Parts: sequence; structure tokens; C-alpha cells
Amino acid sequence: MSIDWAQIAKSWWDEQPHPHGHGLRISEYATAVKLATLARFGGHASGHEAAMFWPEFKASGMSPDEFEHTLDRLAPLSFTYHGRPPTMRELAQFKDKTPAEARRYFGDLPHKIYPHVSAADMVKAVQAAKPHALEHLGREPALNEAAYLHHSGEHPADYYGRIAQEDRAEPTLAENVVPLKERGNLGGRGLAPSGGPPTDQRVAPGR
Repeated sequence: MSIDWAQIAKSWWDEQPHPHGHGLRISEYATAVKLATLARFGGHASGHEAAMFWPEFKASGMSPDEFEHTLDRLAPLSFTYHGRPPTMRELAQFKDKTPAEARRYFGDLPHKIYPHVSAADMVKAVQAAKPHALEHLGREPALNEAAYLHHSGEHPADYYGRIAQEDRAEPTLAENVVPLKERGNLGGRGLAPSGGPPTDQRVAPGR
């Protein structure tokens, strides 16, 4: 029986520390960097980041393929409802769950800014308000507006129509500016107009 010296050498080298692995073995380095890069959602993971990621990944009990597949399924839900990537614990928890179970979990969590509204209800309220906010105000709905609509039950068309009317009814800056020639007496506190007698500062009858 011949000895496979090449395999023996490879096995030995695989167990050696990677020169840029910050404690990772040569056999672990490429996979750790790949998975850590996926988990970053932007940019390439460094050897240091991969080394920090690897123990948590190993503790999850997932294989690299399970991690990639579960991350692809859960990341859109987590970002949609909470604006963040799923945690390693959530990935391990839902790797064998149905899409409906994962959606219900992320949707039922409280919104991070308005915890009295579930994440799913906030997304629903924002999407329902969006066309009306754009139509009447020319902008996206604010989160506090969506929270109000959720709790009040007011229809977004009525709410944003009312807000737009109130905005139009408010006096503009130009309407609030006092003409220069009328600035001599602003509520009885101004100086007298130049060259004239002092302003009568007595309170008018009936005021």
C-alpha cells in the first residue's frame, strides 16, 4: 500500500496558522473570509473580521451552505422590518423554518423607534400612506405619521389632505414681514419715526 505523501503534507499545512488569519488555520481562512463578507452586506471582510466572525459561526452549528442559504432567505425580511441584518442566533433558529414562520417572527417584533407598533404594522402603515403623502405634500411619509395613522385609524387620504390644507392656510414669511415705512411703532416699543414727535404709547380704549 502506497503512502499519499501529498495528502499528508496538505493535511499538515491545513492545520497551520494562516499568515494573515489572526488565529485562523489555513484550512479555515478562505471559508471564514467568504462567509464574513456575506454577513457584512458591503465590502470585503478582512482577516481580522473573519477571525472575529468564525467562532460565532462555528457555535451556531450550521454548515457554510446552510449559512448562505438561510442568510439569503432572512436578510430581506430583517432589513425590511428592522433595517439590520439577521443575527447569528436568528439564522440558526430559522434555518429549518418556513418562510411564513420567519416573516411572522420579524414582523411581530416591535419597531425599533416606535415599539408600541409592530414592525409589520409600521411597514403596512408607511406603504399605505406613501402615495397620499407624495400627492399632497410631495414627500415620503414620516414614521411618526405612520404610527399616528396606525393607532388612529384615520384614512391616509383624509389625513394628508387635511395637513396640506393646514399648510396652505398658514401665513407665509412674506405676509408676516412688516413694511419698512410701518415699523415705527411695533406694539408701542419702537422708537419714534425720525423727525417726528414721540409716538403716543397710551393703550387704546377697549384693549
